[in-house]
Amino acid sequence: MNHENAPGGRVVVDNLPASGLTTAGGPRAATGEIEDVLAGHDQVAQAVVVPWPRAGEGTGPPAAGDGTRLVAYVVPTPDAAGGEALADAQVDEWQQIYDRLYGASPSTALGDNFAGWNSSYDRRPIDLDEMRKWRSATVERVLELGPRRVLEIGAGSGLLLSRIAPECESYWATDLSPVAVDDLARHVGDDPRLAGRVTLRAQGADRVDGLPAGYFDTVVVNSVVQLFPGPRYLATVIDRALTLLAPGGALFLGDIRDLRTVEYLRAAVALHRDDGADADAVVRAARRSRAREEELLVHPGYFTALADAHPAVAGIDIQLKRGDYHNELSRHRYDVVLHKAPAAVEDVSGCRTLGWGTEVKDIADLAGRLAATTPPVRVTGIPNARLTGETAAWRALAEGDAARARRLLTRPAGDAADARTPDPHAVTSQAAGSHTPGPHAAGPHALDPHALTDVAARTGLHVSLVPDLDRPDRFEAVFTRPHRTRTALTGTCRPASAAPRDLTEIPAVTHRADALTARLRAWLDDRLPAHLVPAAVVTLDALPRRPDGTVDRGSLPEPGPADPAARRPPTPPGPRTEADRTPYPPAAVPPHAVPPAAEAPYRS
Repeated sequence: MNHENAPGGRVVVDNLPASGLTTAGGPRAATGEIEDVLAGHDQVAQAVVVPWPRAGEGTGPPAAGDGTRLVAYVVPTPDAAGGEALADAQVDEWQQIYDRLYGASPSTALGDNFAGWNSSYDRRPIDLDEMRKWRSATVERVLELGPRRVLEIGAGSGLLLSRIAPECESYWATDLSPVAVDDLARHVGDDPRLAGRVTLRAQGADRVDGLPAGYFDTVVVNSVVQLFPGPRYLATVIDRALTLLAPGGALFLGDIRDLRTVEYLRAAVALHRDDGADADAVVRAARRSRAREEELLVHPGYFTALADAHPAVAGIDIQLKRGDYHNELSRHRYDVVLHKAPAAVEDVSGCRTLGWGTEVKDIADLAGRLAATTPPVRVTGIPNARLTGETAAWRALAEGDAARARRLLTRPAGDAADARTPDPHAVTSQAAGSHTPGPHAAGPHALDPHALTDVAARTGLHVSLVPDLDRPDRFEAVFTRPHRTRTALTGTCRPASAAPRDLTEIPAVTHRADALTARLRAWLDDRLPAHLVPAAVVTLDALPRRPDGTVDRGSLPEPGPADPAARRPPTPPGPRTEADRTPYPPAAVPPHAVPPAAEAPYRS
């Protein structure tokens, strides 16, 4: 059954065998009737209905038979819950925001404009000393790559350019905001160290026209990814940046917002702003705050999967933010380096491991073991002191105790029961986070990651501080020999033991997709008999197709439980639109499958 002329120009495709669910017109009429109803909704571009086994009765869409439940797969119209039009609109909106921000900023020396860096916890500017430490640590990481010919995508006010460009032969910088580029041009023209080596261009991150392919040894994309409109855009930027790199070059992606810890952050914000509110009110506020998040959140597993799948990537290094300060930048963000093939890399994924708290008791014990051990060595299971207060407070909220949650934000060691590691996917609250406890607010077994930098310095080693992908409140430390010229590392961050449910998300867009799903369920309830109403409605960016154009039913994602409540906590229920969520692994849109610049349209 092929409904090519559905109302409003929508295309509804059905290429289904019979199921045990029928109407008077036969089994195909059952799914066709549902698709006709969906086609009548003005926010549906395409739809297909598939029978799936009920929970516990096998996997994969059945060819026929009873014991099935109907699942509707819907591609929304561009203005409904995502899509290219909305993505372009989001990029345009960010451009307007930053045009206004840079236009209104006071005149400062190049590299001193930290305007717009405000804390989520109290809306006030982040401490200037902490911002300078953040910038210094980022500059240090980039300079470790030995840059000579650099491209910075999203240069902003020149925070990195001002420190890195004087050390380079050539420094190209782009930004979405023409206002920012004009201001940078004025500063560069006034500085004789920069005037002959800096080239500026106003263009989006996904544009590479005018940039020399295979020329740069380092491409920097720092604190920009969170503004991207979705994983497809991110994959496009990464793929095109790799084409600009010379073989052996490095792509530095800095300040990536961690999808795994957003629950902690949002609950902490709610606790900080709603002083005196009970736990239920705080959790509701945290949920509302999360649903309004318009920035792209990325699980570190996205990058490990990308590195495994992308033929141009020789190695990947994922690390926590460096620094002895505790704020949302050090807690909830991380850095990624992708090395372009061919490249000489040292793979530390299988190096010797020592368990923190079991084989290694404390810092002194660690220093002694490192002195007696040949590197590389990985220390695992280290509780992250930056997050200890947040996770303990999050658990207290989940247990209904807001007063204790507030105490634990600044005194997380005050209750031994809260030393347990909270799992944000194991409780019913969406709460999570912390306001800003100091470096010494951690429990007795937690460790400030920066402390291991000091240990490495004392033992003459280099340390990489990396996320533990199985436990967001833990981290690992990989100690390696220092090199006169830093050897590129790969395998610093080990893949999760189980595939994450989501690898990327823009919560606000996810929220809109969930709202669309609810509207479609109500639409179907009003127009179909109860036995024909699908058990689930799944929104997709596109329906998977075979070479002959028919729907590839075997590639449709398996729906979650029929009862939404069974999969709702602690994050909004999936599945999501593909524009705002990446399944594991992100094989549906291989990064290397993105068309090259010359074949793809660019936004202006």
